[in-house]
Amino acid sequence: MNSTPAAVRGLTPTQWLVCVIAVIGFAFDIYELLMLPLIVRPALMELIGAAPGSVEFGMWVGRLFYIPAICGGIFGLLGGWLTDRLGRRRVLTYSILLYAFGAFAAGFSTSVWMLLFFRCLVFVGVCVEFVAAVAWLAELFPDPKQREKVLGYTQAFSSVGGLM
Repeated sequence: MNSTPAAVRGLTPTQWLVCVIAVIGFAFDIYELLMLPLIVRPALMELIGAAPGSVEFGMWVGRLFYIPAICGGIFGLLGGWLTDRLGRRRVLTYSILLYAFGAFAAGFSTSVWMLLFFRCLVFVGVCVEFVAAVAWLAELFPDPKQREKVLGYTQAFSSVGGLM
């Protein structure tokens, strides 16, 4: 019998794997969310021919920022229920695939409505992935001190997404 507290023991291979997946996921979450400010100007100029500073341009910038955020927030709330019902790993996998597909497809948008739709998919995937990853990490680390450290370290990698 091992009397060493869980907080002192090393991580199991499963715990390491989930931490690495969470780190990569959190970094790409922020990367995807911060992509819009870089592409919104050329995208709107190409897709609708709107000049920066015009009313139409401003309206679409607002829509492209707020509508996906609202969709992501709503589905993020449902993410907890989905993870309990379908399992953390399954929801994590499908949400990552959803936002990867959404980001890829957004690059091939031929209309501003198509871009908006795919940005909504990205936000939904990111928000649900975040909920599933945090739930899975919290479940894997029953010791409160170790859980706090793991959640802090893995979520700190979100900042790396801003550098990418």
